[in-house]
Amino acid sequence: MRSRSLLRSRPVRSIGRALCAALLTTVAALSTGLAASAPSAAATADDVVSSHWIGLGYNQNPQPPNGTSWTTADWNRMVSRTDYMQPGLVRVMFNLRWFWSGTDAGGSYDFTNAAYLNAKKVIKHYVDKGVPVVSGLFGIDNLTYASPNTAAIQATLVKHLQADGAAPKYWVGVNEPNVATGPKSYAYADWQTATAGLASAFATAGVDTTRTVITGADTAEAGISSYDGDLGHQTAPTCNAGCNSALVWKLASLNTFTAQIYADSATDTAINFQTSSDGTTWKNLAVAPPTPVALVTGKNGGDMWSYTYTASGITGSKYLRLSVDSTALEHTVGSMHLSNNSTSVNDPLDDLTQTQTALNTGTWKGTNSWWLRSAQSGLLGASEAHFYSQELYGAAPEYVEPVMSQAVSQIRTAAPDSPVLLGETGMKALQYPDGSKDYRFALDTTQPLRMADLAVQEARSGVDGAAAWCLDGYASTTFCGMWGRGNDDPNEVSAHSTALRPWFYTWSLLTRYLPTGSTIHAPAEPTGVRVLAAQLPGGGWTFVLVNRTSHAQTVRLSEPTGSITLNKYLYAAGATPSTDANGFPTKVGTLTANFTSGHALTVGANSVLVFTTAS
Repeated sequence: MRSRSLLRSRPVRSIGRALCAALLTTVAALSTGLAASAPSAAATADDVVSSHWIGLGYNQNPQPPNGTSWTTADWNRMVSRTDYMQPGLVRVMFNLRWFWSGTDAGGSYDFTNAAYLNAKKVIKHYVDKGVPVVSGLFGIDNLTYASPNTAAIQATLVKHLQADGAAPKYWVGVNEPNVATGPKSYAYADWQTATAGLASAFATAGVDTTRTVITGADTAEAGISSYDGDLGHQTAPTCNAGCNSALVWKLASLNTFTAQIYADSATDTAINFQTSSDGTTWKNLAVAPPTPVALVTGKNGGDMWSYTYTASGITGSKYLRLSVDSTALEHTVGSMHLSNNSTSVNDPLDDLTQTQTALNTGTWKGTNSWWLRSAQSGLLGASEAHFYSQELYGAAPEYVEPVMSQAVSQIRTAAPDSPVLLGETGMKALQYPDGSKDYRFALDTTQPLRMADLAVQEARSGVDGAAAWCLDGYASTTFCGMWGRGNDDPNEVSAHSTALRPWFYTWSLLTRYLPTGSTIHAPAEPTGVRVLAAQLPGGGWTFVLVNRTSHAQTVRLSEPTGSITLNKYLYAAGATPSTDANGFPTKVGTLTANFTSGHALTVGANSVLVFTTAS
């Protein structure tokens, strides 16, 4: 579901739009744009992130990798590896056929089915360890989403799980109901009806809602993860006749600019640029039409095209205005770069700091954002959605934090006391022409950096927990995990081998050493480096540095640690990390330091460093 607006941008810190008439009266007040300043060398204890940290985890297929029931060997392998990881959050979804067969008109339950027993066993394993589980239905087959019978079937399942000692903490109804492809194509009103019906069915069935809370909306937030980090659904106010929605930048003697624009058409002609010397009188600027570049298509895609507009040799101008003709097409502004002979303005449109604050009068219009609307609905005990990075499609990795920060801040405003969870997260897989996905990225030696980078940015953005897609795979073509299912050589990493893959190393460190109850800190970061500090619930500390650049980086950190001794773990792309006989990470050294007055840490090129007082 996508809005059709005159102009959209990725709104981090409330990006808005004003009418051209308002622009003409206020633009003279624009202050001179300055290049974005570099982060300071050190952060202080005021860098605490506003979150209630639950932790990192994963999505797990509860069905065994071989046969119809868990063998001792398969179960022990899974338990050994996940016990090392110590996840803070696990998502285990149900298929309807594991416990129910029938239609809306009637059917029957089977809680002796091996598939149900497998799922119950896995969930109970985590419940017994105190790990919160997110669960729900992957699909509803031939049932009707908003039917009271569908709600009653779910309530009966949850009640049965509670009686079996396998109560999920969070129940999400149905997986990704907002995806407008395949059998779903639900409207938000369908979700409202279905979720209200679920609450009623829980009450009727006697579900203990102190043990299992209704959560959601379990939406696929492709609009957040696509197109240079656009959060989406930003609608311009209605223009008067002849008045376009617009953005304005100010830079004295500007002579060049580059603008990144996205449109849902390969033949878009609605973008216009004007220049002005005084902010009152405007003249059209001829800009060569760029060649559009197709972006993500397929499931959760948007059929968007990227347009890179460039112009040089501009004279006699102090203001640049970007406007969009009245059009039914959707547009997103990704970034703007302006320069004169001595100064550059780099505006990624994550907060529009280079534009007039008074012009940011709009707010994120959540018309089609189920995640926000569901948080505002009063129907949920926790807010949960899915987010996948577009890095494999060429997006700059660092877009995640500013975009997610804006999303999380608005979710928290809508539901201040609810956890904010990412039930699925990871890399959005490339797709083949037939729509199938290419999961080979899960095997490579860059994936540990990608996932550590993503985790740090999500934690810094204020989410309370995130579950990676996935633990050990689903269908044979969905080899998304930290190890695989199958009979390939167990000593070699492959799509169908049980060998631990490289990204287990970094993700397991982060699940283990960023435990539930940690206080997350977001220190300042050099360009290309992600930095996280966490004060552990027992009083210790963990520091995470992810260097995505091709050279070593030094970061000076200031946190109120006192003198501490830290164990050091290192992952460097292309190098074999230090592990024990099980393939679990082992430390490569120790560091005794006091960060209270500042201490410098150096991380090598394309590397992840984890320092922790925990064992």
